Formats: sequence, C-alpha cells, structure tokens
Amino acid sequence: MKIVIDSNIFVSSFFWKGNPRKVFDRVIDGFDELYITDDILEEIKSVMSRKKFDLEKNEIDDYLKIIENFSRKITHNDTIENISRDLDDNKILKCGLEANVDFIITGDNDLLILEYYKAIKIVNPKEYLEITDEFRN
Repeated sequence: MKIVIDSNIFVSSFFWKGNPRKVFDRVIDGFDELYITDDILEEIKSVMSRKKFDLEKNEIDDYLKIIENFSRKITHNDTIENISRDLDDNKILKCGLEANVDFIITGDNDLLILEYYKAIKIVNPKEYLEITDEFRN
C-alpha cells in the first residue's frame, strides 16, 4: 500500500508501542510505501522538540533520518483548497494527493472526520491494520 503517516503517528510510533508502531513496522518491513514532505518532517521535528520529550537535537535528527530512510520524498507542486478544519493538516492531504496514496493514517480528528479525500481513505492506525490484515489473508 502507498501511505502517508501524520506526524502524531510517527511520534507515537517512536515513543510507545501499539498500533502506530505496527504501522511504521509495516513500512520498515517493506509492506507499505511511505511518502513524506519537508513540511511534514518539520512538523515532526517541532513536536519532538517539545520539552515533554526531553530530546537532544541529535536525537531528533536521528529520528528524522530513520523516517527519511524509509520514505519517498514528495515536493509540493500543486495547491489544494482548504479541506481540513485545521489548515495545518492540508500538508498531509497534499502529500497524499501528489503521491497518489491509498491511505492517510492519522490520529487527528480533523482529518479522520473527512473519511476520504478524493480517492484516499483516511483512517486511524487500528483501522488501517484491520484493513491491511484483510488484504494479506
């Protein structure tokens, strides 16, 4: 599957076990193609820089390198209309549209409420794992 993962899922996958980690493990294991943009990487960096994570700059850079090593980078060329209630989420939709992905995986209710953007299904990690399990069986 071709996917975009929202920054909240990346952060959860690095710091906690559970479904976000299983989603990223699918990428590492080669089951999914992950697409990313510089805007998404900047948001991940910003979130990981928060005091509650207590990370050094080099640790954050290491996490970002891991993401980049398992991703295909997309450069935004097109503009899209403002779709999400949270305008910051439009970068996720743009990446998905430009990469022609199958799924956007997020924990953000502003995106989840959309359910679809064009032909892209928007799901949380649990839903994604349930769907992809069906495909693998």
